[in-house]
Amino acid sequence: ALSDQIIADGGTPWCIGLEAGAATGWPATDWIEDIMLRSAGPDVYDQWWRHEIPWTDESIQNAWEMFGTIATNEQYVEGGTVNVLATNFGESPYPMFEDPPGCYMHRQASFITDFIQEQFPDLEPGVDYTFFPFPEIDPEFGVPALSAGDLIGMFNDTPAARSLMEWLASAEAQTIWAERGGFLSANNEVSPDVYPDDIHRQMAEILQEAEVVRFDASDLMPTAVNDAFLGGVLEYIQNPDTLPTILQNIDQAAQQAEQEEGTQTGQ
Repeated sequence: ALSDQIIADGGTPWCIGLEAGAATGWPATDWIEDIMLRSAGPDVYDQWWRHEIPWTDESIQNAWEMFGTIATNEQYVEGGTVNVLATNFGESPYPMFEDPPGCYMHRQASFITDFIQEQFPDLEPGVDYTFFPFPEIDPEFGVPALSAGDLIGMFNDTPAARSLMEWLASAEAQTIWAERGGFLSANNEVSPDVYPDDIHRQMAEILQEAEVVRFDASDLMPTAVNDAFLGGVLEYIQNPDTLPTILQNIDQAAQQAEQEEGTQTGQ
């Protein structure tokens, strides 16, 4: 309804940019993940990334089609689908701050605030721009939180390395990151009060208070499946009528990944 109202008022609702080098397409996978969580629920979401249901399942196809009602609608996205495919994800929110605005809404992870502040240092978070959680789709599932994260690996198990790992996960270290902005801590001992502005504080509270939190599905999938997912969303933007074939191809990639994993396990 809001998107249609913006169009009726002469504007363009959304800015979307999928270009990200070798990972081009990942913002679209985040859209689909948010929609899956809200339309099919966390249990089906888990079955999806584990490939316990096929990619051709109705719940998955519905999520893609919901995304497509926005991303493949030339009236809904700034610059049309050509811009969706060609615009770098970090630059994609910039048209919101043009005069007049090139778009009014942008779906992205919390770190996008760093890109906005670097490009527009005079903007005040919470005053010149703000955010709202991805809306509810099915009331049964409410508004769950979709998360991702930076991973830290220890390649040499020494007391010093283990001590560093423990400190990086501590509230003390996480507070330092949180105070700088562009980061949300997964440590519940980090107070929302340490964040630099109201936007980050509100995002942190949403994450801490969410009854359901799920990690980014594509990041949990085997690399070959993630790659097929990325390629699939790009194909879908260009040719939405080919969605059944796209989903079949991703499912084949998932089946092959499982077979290869089984072969390696059996060796």
